[in-house]
Amino acid sequence: MTTFDDIYYVRQVRDGNTEAFVHIVHHYQRMIFGMVGRIIPNNTDTEDVVQEIFIKTFQSIGKFREDAEFSTWIYRIAYNTTISYLRKQKHLSSVEGKFENLPEEDIDDTIDSITLEQRLTYLETVLAKLSPDDAMIVTMFYMKDLSIRTISEIAGMSEGNIKVKLHRIRKFMNFEINKLIKDEAAG
Repeated sequence: MTTFDDIYYVRQVRDGNTEAFVHIVHHYQRMIFGMVGRIIPNNTDTEDVVQEIFIKTFQSIGKFREDAEFSTWIYRIAYNTTISYLRKQKHLSSVEGKFENLPEEDIDDTIDSITLEQRLTYLETVLAKLSPDDAMIVTMFYMKDLSIRTISEIAGMSEGNIKVKLHRIRKFMNFEINKLIKDEAAG
C-alpha cells in the first residue's frame, strides 16, 4: 500500500493545505526528473515536462484513489505527459517489428569481454536509439526497479505486452551494442 507520508500529504492538499504539495514534489522530483531526463535529453525541455507533470498531479490530486500506490499514480502521469510531449514533437518510433525476427543465435555475448565503463557508454548510445516509449519501459524496469505489474499499470498495457516489449528491446539493445563493439574493433 502507499506510505503514510504520501497519503498524509495527499489528504493535506485535498483539505486545502497547498503547502503540503511541496513535500510530494520533494519526494518525487528526483525520480521523475531522472526518468524523464533519460527520454528527453534537452535539460530545458525535461524541466518543462517535469513541471507540467507536477502541475497535472496537483490539479488532479482529488482523483487519486487511495486503493492504489501513489507512486504508481504519479508515475502514470509522468509517463503519459512525457509520451504526449514527444508525440507533439513527433519523436516517436518503435523497435517493434525491427528485430522481432532476428534469430537468437545472431546475437552474441561480445559485451562480456568489455569493461563496465565501455558497457555504460554503449548503453547510453543504444538507449538514445530507442523510441521514448521503449526507453521509458527500460528505465522503469532496470533503473527504477519497478515491477512488470507496476509498469503495466503505468503504461496502460497488459503484463504480457510489457514482457514481450522488454524481450524485444533487450534483443535490439544486445544486437546494437554488439554491432558498436564490432565496428569499433574493425575501425
